[in-house]
Amino acid sequence: MRRFWSLLLFVIIFIIALIGINLQSTSDETQSSAPQRIITLAPSITETAFALGLGEKVIAVTDYCDFPPVAQHLPKVGGFIDPNLEAIVAFQPDLVILLANQQQTVEQLQRLNIPVLAVRTTTLTDIKQTIISIGQRTEHNEQAQQLLKRINQKITWIQQQVVGLERPKVLIAMGHSIGSEHMKNVFIAGQNDFYNDLITLAGGQNAYQDSHLNVPSLSIEGILQLDPHVILDIFPEASDHHADLNQVLKQWHELTYIDAVKHNRVHIIEQDYATIPGPRIFLLLEQFARLIHPELDWDNISS
Repeated sequence: MRRFWSLLLFVIIFIIALIGINLQSTSDETQSSAPQRIITLAPSITETAFALGLGEKVIAVTDYCDFPPVAQHLPKVGGFIDPNLEAIVAFQPDLVILLANQQQTVEQLQRLNIPVLAVRTTTLTDIKQTIISIGQRTEHNEQAQQLLKRINQKITWIQQQVVGLERPKVLIAMGHSIGSEHMKNVFIAGQNDFYNDLITLAGGQNAYQDSHLNVPSLSIEGILQLDPHVILDIFPEASDHHADLNQVLKQWHELTYIDAVKHNRVHIIEQDYATIPGPRIFLLLEQFARLIHPELDWDNISS
């Protein structure tokens, strides 16, 4: 059940983030000293803070922050949708880092004179900028640059491997019914998010080309019409739920007219970071590239 609720929460946050894509990030630029008491209000932000070496300064996180493991033992201040303002105030933070789409919370904290840094994580560019922004605000610029250097090196290496190759149509499923015998509507990645960016960098093309719907929900007929060459079903925390992944694959394999099914190119992505738009999301890049271009001898390519 935790997988269902965590993935449902992810889809809700994903939709809210995309709806609010034009919101302006808000930060308190008047702070001159590095913050010592930081609260992070999203799993991706918590992960980023720790990746930048700020773990000892993070004093509280959300209910859903569980990476790195030490974050599970930090005090909790509610969730993305329902942060506990009283708890936040009680911790006396000198910086709260949250998503720009949490606009109401940003305004409430500002009225309470609590410094905030609001960031975006919708696209890969946003995620990189978040690393830079947190690094700058916390005087961890060098750590941010080092992290970005590693990320960009991986991106460049993947691009070098797939340059000039044919780009298969890739469909990324982000949520669908797992309790019924047959698959029904499926939430998929659209054109305006980091999954779309990952597909492109990995040498594929998004099977869904309409940019008007940010998080499309397609019927089986809609998926048949797209006829993707590769299907990547994002299904994290496999060890933490009771769904039968073999049954999920069986549901996909019933769609025998789809090219990806015909050629056995339906893959379940189980990594827990697959729905968290923090630094680890870039680990998906090579995994995507390997699945999109299995014709390459990846194990013998030097990185």
